[in-house]
Amino acid sequence: MSIPANTDVVIVGASWAGIWMLHQMRLLGLRAYLIEARAGVGGVWFYTHYPGCRVDTEVPFYEFAAPELWRHWNWKERFAKREDIQKYLEAVCDRLDLWPHITLGTLITGASWDDDEKRWHVSTSDGTIIKSQFFVPCTGYSTVPVYPTYDGIGRFKNGFHTSRWPENLDVARKRVGIIGTGASGTQVIEAIAPKVAHLTVFQRTPNLATPRSQVQYSTQEFKRVKEHYPYLFEQRLSTFGVDCPNRRPRTFDDDPETRHALYDGLYRTGGLSFWFRNYADMTTDSRANQEAYNFWRSRTLPRIRDPDVASKLAPAVPPHAFGIKRPSLETEYFEVFNQSNVSLIDLGDDPLVRETAHSVVCQDSGSHEFDILIYATGFDFVTASVLQMDIRGRNGLILSEKWNTDVDSSGIWTYLGIMSAGFPNMFFPVGPQAPTALGITPFMAELQGRWISDIVRHLRTEGKTTVEPTSDSEVWWKNELISSAYETLFPQTNSWYMGVNVPRRKKEPRCYLGGVDRYAKFLDESAVDGYQDCSFE
Repeated sequence: MSIPANTDVVIVGASWAGIWMLHQMRLLGLRAYLIEARAGVGGVWFYTHYPGCRVDTEVPFYEFAAPELWRHWNWKERFAKREDIQKYLEAVCDRLDLWPHITLGTLITGASWDDDEKRWHVSTSDGTIIKSQFFVPCTGYSTVPVYPTYDGIGRFKNGFHTSRWPENLDVARKRVGIIGTGASGTQVIEAIAPKVAHLTVFQRTPNLATPRSQVQYSTQEFKRVKEHYPYLFEQRLSTFGVDCPNRRPRTFDDDPETRHALYDGLYRTGGLSFWFRNYADMTTDSRANQEAYNFWRSRTLPRIRDPDVASKLAPAVPPHAFGIKRPSLETEYFEVFNQSNVSLIDLGDDPLVRETAHSVVCQDSGSHEFDILIYATGFDFVTASVLQMDIRGRNGLILSEKWNTDVDSSGIWTYLGIMSAGFPNMFFPVGPQAPTALGITPFMAELQGRWISDIVRHLRTEGKTTVEPTSDSEVWWKNELISSAYETLFPQTNSWYMGVNVPRRKKEPRCYLGGVDRYAKFLDESAVDGYQDCSFE
């Protein structure tokens, strides 16, 4: 559709946050438009095509809580696959009548604030300028891929990142190498291992994956699941944004038998229960965490036949505290390594040193030739996608310079992970310094979307034109962000939660790690106080 040259709201990115923000802004009566670079809505669920791709969040938490949406949608599985999530988001746009306000196939290259006009000038790749009062980038947090840094990276002729998986790729009877065993790596490994001639897995860090325990739903079965939806949605204001009823606070308050029974129940329940619903001190106390790891390892080792392989996949000394890197979900990941056509190379013992047109070379084991090489090496988490745009605020302040994340820089500065001083009328839900990936994306979009809607309504009621946070509010939020992180074990591990999965990156919390419940209270307090941490003009 054609977007007016002058409008109220421009939203960038058509996934959870962008779609929900479009709905919220339309409810306020604003002329809001969503612009998406790709040919469809869904974000990563639109363009990510690797085999086995599905979400790790169970029904009903990976969807919007609005009754007008969930009453008209039935999931087929407890953990939805990529295609069904994309179809769901398309159905949301149908149900909320959002399509007339969505433009696809248009790339936003930048946005600059005009202080005289009090408007954003949003630029598209074809040179079009759209003026808007509010600018809302919703560009996602797992968009820009990260690659290994050894010599010759990119020389391999048929190599690609999991997020750039070629459509209709046939891996049958091919020699395949895969670098990385995170969320996408484990899913790809499970999916392709039965098909390939040989699969070589280059493990950087053992994945402390837990059973998915998938469930298939008939229409009648899912009607019974829906009976619990209202209660379950009420429970989302927990630490992780899912239901955690009667979560036990301290591991060693229970005797070993009781403790083992709780571990066993959570493990059998599957999904992320062993992480989300475990003892509260598992992520704050090293001894409690070790106890949980010991149980996980005791259940994992019997699944792996080769003792040497088992020692690499589930080592006696944990590679990091359990749950401090997000556990992946698996169905038969560990059994895959019992197959004769699957090999494991631990890069901690035998690092990769270079890449050629047809092989990768390890320090000790030498050259490994493949037909296909897959990089399952993660993403430049949470800031890279928004910083691909040239965003300039008051007095030409450049967002990428303010959010300089080099190792010696001052890092990211936001207020509540939603706004940034010097960038009036700009909101970035499901972005940096909010619970984001520690919470559940649809709920975070709703939670932050409500706060954004409320502050925009407040601005209009007061007859003001602009709003932005004060610099002092950013200092307060940075201190809260850091102090809450250091109440946990997260800073002890180099992970994307701390921003250091990218070389020479400043180590600081990329997410708010104090819990969704605590974060929601900060949002509420800000509104009750009349947004005193923000200045209105």
